Amino acid sequence: MSKDQHEAAFGARAADYALSQVHVSDDSLEMIKGLLGAASSPSQWAIDLGTGAGFNAFNMAGLDYRTVATDLAGPMLRETQRIGDERGLTNLALCQNSAESLPFANGSLDIVGSRMAAHHFGDYQAVITEAHRVLKVGGALLIADSVAPEDSSVRDWMEEIELRRDYSHIENRKASAIQELVAERGLDMVDRVHTSIHLKFNGWVARTAIPKAEAESLRRDFLNAPAAVKEAFEIEEVDDDIHFAWPCLVFRAVKA
Repeated sequence: MSKDQHEAAFGARAADYALSQVHVSDDSLEMIKGLLGAASSPSQWAIDLGTGAGFNAFNMAGLDYRTVATDLAGPMLRETQRIGDERGLTNLALCQNSAESLPFANGSLDIVGSRMAAHHFGDYQAVITEAHRVLKVGGALLIADSVAPEDSSVRDWMEEIELRRDYSHIENRKASAIQELVAERGLDMVDRVHTSIHLKFNGWVARTAIPKAEAESLRRDFLNAPAAVKEAFEIEEVDDDIHFAWPCLVFRAVKA
């Protein structure tokens, strides 16, 4: 996705992401925090890819890493700056760039992180390759993101739903494919945790401002989904909303 397309997709929604509870705080954020651990010295550098409204970057900065929040969308970075200032973070910088092309020197970073953004990356292989390039030996890549089930028919249902709801969506990859790609790029996945991203349909469709008719069509498809799909994604009608959960993989991969 180009810079202009990314701005169009996310610029007008930056404030919504800053208030979205699933982005502000969920299990994946705490899991990444646990895998990160505090910086061993104040000179250690971390970057956050596709930072959105910055909550994973705040994680890093709060653990005393010198942190650079990166994103293609300028409005998202402005939200990150605003919230970072409110939190009194003085070790946080911003950089507008794509995850596939990082403006950092070879072997210069201790941590490359990303949370709830990788399904928007157009070239996942390039992202992992770039992470390997910029990491120091012993540095770590930490990613948390939605993933697709290994069952291809259930995965296809998920992908169709995601693309109808958000044209900026690229792909939820299978966890097995991610693990293989990370290994091929010379990183050792030393920690891997499977969790879920719990969502509520009404807020989920509101964040992308899709037309009412399309939202109603999606609602019907959720409620009439095959049994295997309902089970995989924990789909449940609750009052006038629908609760569901996307699978999520949180991993730490180290550069040898």
